[in-house]
Amino acid sequence: MRALIHDGKQLLLRNTLPTPELKEGEAIIRPLRLGVSATDVQIARGLCAFSGTLGREFVGVVEAVHGAANEFADCRVVGSPIAYCGTCDRCQSGLRTHCHHRTVMGLHDRDGCFADRFTLPVANLVRVPETVDDDRAVFTLTVASALQAIRQLTIEGKPYITVLGDGPLGLITAQVMAKLNASVRLIGRYSEKMAMCEKWGIKHRHVDDIGRRADQDIVVDCTGSPGGFGLGVQLVRPRGTLVIKTLLAEWNTLNAGVDLTNVVLNEIVVIGSHIGSLREAILVLEREDVDVLSLIGRRMTLSDGPAIVSAAQQPGMLKVLVEL
Repeated sequence: MRALIHDGKQLLLRNTLPTPELKEGEAIIRPLRLGVSATDVQIARGLCAFSGTLGREFVGVVEAVHGAANEFADCRVVGSPIAYCGTCDRCQSGLRTHCHHRTVMGLHDRDGCFADRFTLPVANLVRVPETVDDDRAVFTLTVASALQAIRQLTIEGKPYITVLGDGPLGLITAQVMAKLNASVRLIGRYSEKMAMCEKWGIKHRHVDDIGRRADQDIVVDCTGSPGGFGLGVQLVRPRGTLVIKTLLAEWNTLNAGVDLTNVVLNEIVVIGSHIGSLREAILVLEREDVDVLSLIGRRMTLSDGPAIVSAAQQPGMLKVLVEL
């Protein structure tokens, strides 16, 4: 079996690995389409202490299940990367994604999906309807992340919302936010990426061309950069809300040059936001409420190995999709 792994120092494509062991309550999945995420790039850069198979974005087919027959046999599925125990106090109180004993595929104590086969708990899986093709389904996790930001906000009046970052998460989040009763703009660095906002009817500006007047009701940081937080603090109004979607091991306020005094004095509400409902995301994709196909920047195969992640790091690149 092939797998793209990080050995703690570098990325390697291994060709002779055994098929993963099937554990109680889990399924073996054969991937059909994979997406390179910002987290994969961070691991490849050595900014996250992870050793194992890379990858967290997938659509695949369930080939085997441990235990009793289940509804997912031979079905196309997507899945949450966060596996939970189901018995700890957080799981019992409904905070399963914050489980004390959680593992995270391609990030923490669980191999990811960049392999010929991988495993994931059946409880994590969501069936993909026939009306959603593989190219769109592989964006489910990113769409779910964008939707989670909305679920954590209270939209009143017609607020001014700025989305920071012109990567796939930022571009999808801007589309989702634009469907609210709000004035939405996207701030980025690459004109070819931001140009897609024109066909969606979303305002967009280059980061060097905006003022820092602290007049935005809501700012959503999707930059994947330590500087996103600092820029967000400059843009959001007093008692406004700053939503942090950026997940970086290198991120800290000192490196980002952020004066947290402004957060206190301006009484800014800071919200951390991670992954939302995959089922809701699938429905959004099925209705074609967001355009994800325009975000495909390059197609590669698993045999391309480490070059897959190198391609994703190229300036101006959007989503790199991988097939077997």
